[in-house]
Amino acid sequence: MPSLYLAPLLSLYIPTTALAAPYENSLSSNVQTFNAEQFAERKEVAEQNNGINEMTSDDMPTVTLDAITVNARGIEEDELKTPFVVDTIDAQEIEDKQYVTVTDALRDVPSIDIHDGGNVGYSTLWMRGTGSLSITSLDDNSVDVRIDGISNGKTGLARNLIDVEKVEVAKGPQGTILGSSAEAGGIIIKTFDPSDYTEGRVSVGVGNHNLKRGEAMLNLPITDNVSFRIAGMLEERDNSLIKREDGKPLNKKDKQGIQAKLRWHDDNEDNNVVLTAYHDEQTNNVPVLQKDFDTYKVATFNLPHENTNTAKGMNLVVNSTAFDFADIESKTGYHHYDSDILRPYLPPEMMSLQFSGYRIPEDQQPIFSEVLTHPDNNRQYLEESIKQVSQEITLVSKPESEVQWVAGLYFANKDRVWKNDARMNLNDMPDGLLKNSTLGSANNAITDKTFDTQTKAIFGEITYPATESLDVIAGLRLANEEQTHDAVWQGNDNNPLGNDVKSGSKTLEDTATTGRFGLSYAISPNWRVYALQSRGHKFGGFADYDNNMAYGNPLAYYKPTTIDASEIGTKYRSADNRLNLGLALYRNKMKDDHMSVTASPPEYKSETFNVDSRSQGIELSADWRMTNNWQIKTQLAYTDAKVTDASEVPPPASPGMLPLTAEDNHMPQVPKFSGSIGMQYNDDLLFTLPVFGKAQWFADAKYRYVGDRYAQAYNGIELESYGLVDASLGLTSYNHELSIWGKNLTDERYEHIKIYPMNVGILGTDRSYGLKYSYYY
Repeated sequence: MPSLYLAPLLSLYIPTTALAAPYENSLSSNVQTFNAEQFAERKEVAEQNNGINEMTSDDMPTVTLDAITVNARGIEEDELKTPFVVDTIDAQEIEDKQYVTVTDALRDVPSIDIHDGGNVGYSTLWMRGTGSLSITSLDDNSVDVRIDGISNGKTGLARNLIDVEKVEVAKGPQGTILGSSAEAGGIIIKTFDPSDYTEGRVSVGVGNHNLKRGEAMLNLPITDNVSFRIAGMLEERDNSLIKREDGKPLNKKDKQGIQAKLRWHDDNEDNNVVLTAYHDEQTNNVPVLQKDFDTYKVATFNLPHENTNTAKGMNLVVNSTAFDFADIESKTGYHHYDSDILRPYLPPEMMSLQFSGYRIPEDQQPIFSEVLTHPDNNRQYLEESIKQVSQEITLVSKPESEVQWVAGLYFANKDRVWKNDARMNLNDMPDGLLKNSTLGSANNAITDKTFDTQTKAIFGEITYPATESLDVIAGLRLANEEQTHDAVWQGNDNNPLGNDVKSGSKTLEDTATTGRFGLSYAISPNWRVYALQSRGHKFGGFADYDNNMAYGNPLAYYKPTTIDASEIGTKYRSADNRLNLGLALYRNKMKDDHMSVTASPPEYKSETFNVDSRSQGIELSADWRMTNNWQIKTQLAYTDAKVTDASEVPPPASPGMLPLTAEDNHMPQVPKFSGSIGMQYNDDLLFTLPVFGKAQWFADAKYRYVGDRYAQAYNGIELESYGLVDASLGLTSYNHELSIWGKNLTDERYEHIKIYPMNVGILGTDRSYGLKYSYYY
């Protein structure tokens, strides 16, 4: 697949009239996969064309680009007509920006904030300041990640970007179509389906931190009706964190994945079947707390710091356009996620803080340190697993239908297992508060939990043209969820809480109706305004780290969360599709959002409760392809997100401490101001290169700004603003692309996570750079 930068070069070889269909796609935000037959046609025309060396891209007539189409509402439509904000990231942008994982791509989108704890279970995702106020549960999602139509929930953050065609970021409640996991928004990812032409790609790359990366894709037609596509990636690099003990990297962080697709279609392509199998793995992205933010060095006591995230599964998508009244689509999915973490229970980097907090005499501190360097005395093993089966059947109106609508049925069954083993010996540790509180903790035990969830829903949405200029949008979803939670706790032999088996069980069931109503008015064919009112619902649930049963208390649970969202906005696109502008104003009111913390020393019992909050803000966007050489893209966001009712929150654990959260506190990790600006330039080389032949050079640069924000719901620590500069420079031709790239080029040191009151946290990623070569055929 040639780069988008080839578009002006390719147009030299083909008359302008021939550009309309194939090259509009190559210039638009929707990247087209060029196949061998198309290459042959272009080459033949090029050889017949005269004056190729005399003509430059500046001499070309300006080309009209394709409009961006999206599927966020379950129908394929012009993004201009979608009555809410949808940001798109296409295949070329993924390539240019060196996005490797889903998390990489989302970090660059304003109004999306990620608390990345190094592992999905320790991570939280907010959109427009909406979401749980703390790490709660792997089931507790406010932003759903859907890949090829299958809900991955928060585990979608553990997926690698393999052969991705497009990422859509749909902002605002999307529960009408996507379900309760999308109360704040949805991430819709589409990978390339097999095509009827032979094509392939191979990429290799190297970089600092001993980075080694490889990618490959092969598409093969087997018969006239059957084709096969397989793609994979592999990446290995040293961890940025350096062990204080020996100056070596903490570990190696690996990513690998493979995806295979088999497609069948009938002769008329009225009926299509696509079977997908995938396997993603990410290793050693284990969170390590730091207290010194001037360096990436951390104390480890040479204890293990390891983890593995694996996502695998199969999807079967069947669609038919053979019927007159509607198109029919069935999506069947099996998604299996596994995660394990092995790390110290008491972080070595925090040991001096522990000694100070527990008033350990200086002469005894070496003894404590020596004891805690042994794995039997200082370890935590955490294991999580999800197995989900889902089925969705939808009817969608015909593309040419005057009234656009979608209706569907959804069913999912999810079984989740959560295990925590933090048993510690500590026999050789001197008696005192540190030893007693550690041994007497509910974590000095084995905890085994299961969460079985069944979800059923019926939904539909219609867009009705009331007049030639005014569309009315109305959607509704009726959903039922039942979750059964079983928990077993057994303390270590040395735990004062006892080593008897303690267990608990509880079932929650809820039925909810959500939906939205809106108006979209066309001021002109290229300028629309819209207003949308939405109601979202997130089902209640249980906290992963709830330890109440260890103290003989019943299992704690969350109440369901509701969101009422209002959005008004306008979208403009020039007649040639080269300029796209957007403005949106929104206000979200959340009732009973979720929060979970461990408090109340020395027992450190968990606290589970609900709070109300609201967020409001403004988003502006502009995408302008000024000439055939220049493109500029910018996004700006203002978000004001605060707690409005914290009456359920208990008082501070001790005098002088801040409450876990309070009315008027800011939502955590949500900056008031954020934004990005990027520029691209491409032009023809004035000479022919060996191997490359006739080629272009390109440059791409982007600046991402994240403003001040509070680290946690306490609002005890404010994280400073930061700005990141990324860039790439390279050459591209029909079959070859060579580029150098860099991320965080100024090596900005910024605090990504901090924890009150200990003032420890995690630094953001340091500077990285590398070289990449790709061959297309």
